[in-house]
Parts: sequence; structure tokens; C-alpha cells
Amino acid sequence: MSDGPEIANSASGTVGGPVVQAGAHYGDNYFGTGPARTPHEIRPLTGDFVNRERERARLREHLAHSDGTRGSKIVMLTGLPGVGKSATARHVAGEVDVYPGGELFVDFGSLRGADGAAISDALGDCLRRLGVQDKAMPATLAGRTELYQTWTSGKPLLVLLDDVAEPAEVEPFVPNAPGSSVLVTSNRRLSELLPDETSVVEIEPLGDEAGSALMQALCGTRRAEQEPAAMRELARLCGGFPEMLRSMAAALRKHPSLRVAELVAENRADGARLTSPFNVACKMLPAAAAELYRRLALLPVGEFGRDLVSAAAGTDRSHWELGELLDAHLLVDEGDGRYRMHDLVRAHARALAEQHDSAEDRAATLRRIVRHCLHRAAFADLAVLGAGRLRITDHAELLAGQRQPFTGDRAKQDAVDWMDAERGALAAVLRSAVDGGLNREAWQLAEALTALYVNRRHLVEWVGATELGVRAAELDGRPDAAARLGSFASRALTDLGHLDRARAELDAALPVAERLGRPRLTASVHELVGRYHDATGEPAAAVDAYRRAIELFTAAGDARGRAFVGYFLGCAEYALGEHERALDTLRDALRLIRDVPDERMAGRALAAIGTAHAHLGAHDAATAALDEAIAVLTAGEDHYYAAQAREALADVAAARGDAELRQENLRAALAVYERYGSPRAAGVREALAALG
Repeated sequence: MSDGPEIANSASGTVGGPVVQAGAHYGDNYFGTGPARTPHEIRPLTGDFVNRERERARLREHLAHSDGTRGSKIVMLTGLPGVGKSATARHVAGEVDVYPGGELFVDFGSLRGADGAAISDALGDCLRRLGVQDKAMPATLAGRTELYQTWTSGKPLLVLLDDVAEPAEVEPFVPNAPGSSVLVTSNRRLSELLPDETSVVEIEPLGDEAGSALMQALCGTRRAEQEPAAMRELARLCGGFPEMLRSMAAALRKHPSLRVAELVAENRADGARLTSPFNVACKMLPAAAAELYRRLALLPVGEFGRDLVSAAAGTDRSHWELGELLDAHLLVDEGDGRYRMHDLVRAHARALAEQHDSAEDRAATLRRIVRHCLHRAAFADLAVLGAGRLRITDHAELLAGQRQPFTGDRAKQDAVDWMDAERGALAAVLRSAVDGGLNREAWQLAEALTALYVNRRHLVEWVGATELGVRAAELDGRPDAAARLGSFASRALTDLGHLDRARAELDAALPVAERLGRPRLTASVHELVGRYHDATGEPAAAVDAYRRAIELFTAAGDARGRAFVGYFLGCAEYALGEHERALDTLRDALRLIRDVPDERMAGRALAAIGTAHAHLGAHDAATAALDEAIAVLTAGEDHYYAAQAREALADVAAARGDAELRQENLRAALAVYERYGSPRAAGVREALAALG
């Protein structure tokens, strides 16, 4: 079946025919948009926060003044891993209240893959929080950076960038509004970002007295007064690292009769300074909780939901063990059913897993995690893109006996939201599957994840997931899966401007599909070749590719693919100047689309028919088709496409001299574009201003 409608959801880059453009600019030049949302993305800390008074005071001094008369400032918080940079930054960010534009938060640690952080995708996340919707999201980093500058040019904004590795991860996120601030945490001193060293706040491990004070705050003064020397020695053995100190404090709270000196003796006996506090904490865990601790370390991410805890444990009945880990401060409850394990704790737990659990047990845990993510992602794929789409994965076999988690009227939205919330974990699980030799699960997961990427436009992540999926498919002896993944990713590569790579993927996939004798796969590749030629301004080549795709879809009995590619063929014929032929093709496509049925594509086809009529001077027919398109698209809540049809109808009204109808439709289109945060709003606003 065709992949067109699932991926044609962005108003960026060039497109296949003027119908989608609806007479308006459609490139990577972005101007003004509607009013931005006020994001509040810095999550409050759970539990008490003590100490770091000097560092917090310096940060507050840097961040507490936002008079709007200067440009954005960058403040850096640096220090060893695990020393408390993230917690300190979040605490101070929650204390200052002088940024009327709100706060944005980017955790690069959760976004960074083997090839570095996906900066463009992270910038897209920020734009969504500011109010830009996916249909209006620019494809390129340059386009997103320019739009970000526009959307952050109003009120002063605070941006917290956590776990930054290099200056390139900071520069695109600096807001445009004077008085804004960017707070960066990093293990490195990124001095090239700063005009001077006064904006660098360095966090050292807590000294013995400060560590003892933290322990006292967490355990109460009685323990400190009874054993002050032992408390200081315990703080020293913890190396001044807050997570270790909290773990020891949790052990003292849970065992009131336990003396501090006993913990000190345990730590000395264990030897290795940087892990012994966690060893002591684990010795106090019941066996089942200790086993869950080791299994959670095999999750490839430090933050995860309750369902991944169950997958790692191998049972849904792990509430008691989970509570034990929370009580021991080896796990942090982030709220909303999500948990966090600090990097130092994860490293310790992984070392214990390698020491105590067999390779077979560790592999079984990883397999459960991967299979859980695959099953849920496959169900999400079905909920988002429907069952008729071409997939290489055999869902009947994969999901036999599994329960669909996405049901009801909100199934599609819930599925997309789940994939987006867990996308860092899903990408990491995909990489772990490849590293663990679970090749079939890996390429199937990569295929399922395209349902997220075509909707949320995480283009860089899409390409990275595809590369892993293709490698896994090749290792699994599935050239069909490799061809499908690679050819489909040509859409992301094209939108990113990597045209040579996009063409190379298509050139590699087509002979494989033909050799395998898979008509639907071959048809899909030809369709994607057509989409590539649309994007590169080669309508004649696009027409040839679409016609070949239609032949193959027809031979394969794929009515949906035949119908959708007919729409794209009509657009390409229109772009080629074959307007009468395009009108006939689009009418035929509309008939087939209604047989499928698919109301959104029917609305788009009607809009295309209206535009073709308008070009041929048949204004009454154009008006009728565009009116119907607007009604169909609005009824289906496809407001963005309806707004594009309204722009086309405004052009028809102008040709007929109906200023009132033109103004009415431009105003309606503008309201949608402003709600979506679309760059198209600027052109419509200018057209309305010219009308007076």
C-alpha cells in the first residue's frame, strides 16, 4: 500500500505539486507566527534538597536578573559525573521566577546516541512545547533554528540544557528575547561558549563536613550527635557524592538500631571507595529486591516507566521490590509512574549483574525488555497507521496472544503520545537489541517506530533507527526488510536535505524488491522514488515513477495504494503543466479513495481538483470542489489541510473579484496557522493587511 498520506504531514521543504502548496510559499524561510505558549518544562525535584549554598547563591545571582535590556546569557554548571549538577540546576531553576516566557528543559543524556545528540530533533521538541504543531514543523535544523528564534523573541525565557557534551548542543537553543538565560550542565568546561569565566559555576564533591550535614538533614540530629566522627567518616567514604550519601542515609532511616560505625565498617571492608556505599545498601535489600535492582540495570536508559520495570522483572507483581529500592534511595520516583536510576547507581547495578547473574539470565532479561517494547510499539504502529499499510513484519504472528493497549476513540493519539514519551528508551532498546544479537526484533522495532517518526518528525532519530534496523535485517537474512526500511527513510533524508543519501537508499532498494518478486514492496519503492523527484523539482520523473507504482499496486490488488498514488500522480501531472490530464487523474483518484475509504485523502484530492479547476478558469467548479474539501477536512479535524484549501479558495475569490469571500477564507486560514504555529501565517497576515 502507499505510504504517501502517512508522511505528508509537514509544511516544510518542497512538495509534490502545487495542490498541497495551495498558492502559498512552502520552503525553509520562516517569519512571524502566532502567540507562543508559556512552557513550564523544568520538573520540580522530589524530596528535600540541602547544601550547595555557595553554588546555589552564585547561580541565583546569575539567573535572578532579567531586565530585558541585554541579550541572552549563558551560565554553566560543571563538575564530575554524579556530583549533583543536574539536581542543583533544577533546584535553582525552580527558585528563580523572573522569566515570564517560561522554562524549557532538554536532557541531552536521554537523547544522545552513538553518533551524538539529535540536535534538530531536540529543537523540534522545544518548538512543540512553545506551540508549534507537527504539520507546521520545519524539516531542517536551519529551519527549526530560525523558527525557534522567532518563537523565543518575545518574553525572556529560561532554558536548562542538561548533560551537554559540546558547544554545538547549546548554540541553537539560545533564546532571542533579551533578558533570557541558558543554564548548561556539563562534565566539561565549555569555555568557548562563554565570554569570561565568571559565568562558570563549578561543583565539587561535598566535603566531609558538608556530607555529614547532608546525612544529618536526612537522618536527624540524634545520629549525628551520637556518632559525629563516624558520620564524617561515612561521608568521606562516600566520596562526597550525594547519591551515595542518600543511599547510606536511607539505610540508617530504615534500620533505626543500625549504628553509623557499623556502616563505616561495612564500607571499609568492601574496599573500593566509589562503589562500596551501594554495596552496603544492596546487602540490606531482600533477595527479590536485589534481583530487581540488577535487572533494572539492564535497561538501556536511566529513566523509565512502570511497564519497563515489569518487563525487566518478568512479572507485573514487583510493587514490593520496587518500594524497597525506593526506600533504599537506589531508585527515585519521578511521579506519573516514572522512575529514575542515577548513572552511578546504574553502573554499580550493572557490575553486580555481571558478577551475580549468568550470561543466560542477563540475555533473558534483555530479551524480555526488547520483546515488551516491540509488542507495544507494534500495537502503536497499528493504532496510528492502520492495518492496511505495507509492513514486512507479520503482525498476526508477532502479536498473537498479546493485548492491544491502545483502544477507544483516543487510541491513535494515545499511541503516538506513548511512543513520543518513550522514544529515548525505544531508541536505546533498539540499539541494545542489535548489540545483543536480537536482529529480528531489532528490525521489526525499527519498522514499528516509523509510525512515530512520520507523525512527530524526529528526522535525525528516524535515520539513526533505520541504519540500525537495516543492519539487523541484513544480519537476519531479510533483504525485504532492509529494502523497506532504507527506501522509506529516504523521506527523512530528503527532508533533511541529504539528497544523495536518499537517492542511494532508493537505488539500493529497488533492485532488491524486484529480485524478490514482491509487487507491493516494489510499488512502494517506486512511489517513494516519485516522492523524491517531487522534492527535487523533477515532475516528469515523478510521473513515470508514480505510473509504475500504480501498475504494480493494481496487479497486487492493493486498492489503497492505487488510490493514494493516483492522488500524487495527479499533483505531479499538474506540476508538469498537464492540467487537463491532472484533473482526470485526480477525479479517478478521488473515486478510488472514497472506495477505500479515507476521508482525509478524499479532502486533499478535492482540494487538488479545485486548484486544477481554478487554473483552467472554471471558477464555479473550483469553488464547489474547494468548499467540499473544506467541509470534509474540517469534519475530520484535519484543520491544517482545510486551511490550505481555504488559501486556494481565497485565490479563486480574488480571481472572481469577491473581496469578502477572499477575506473570510484568509482569516479562517490565519486562525488555524496561528494555532499550529505555522510559518505560513506570515504570508496570510500580509495578504490580509494588503486588503485593508
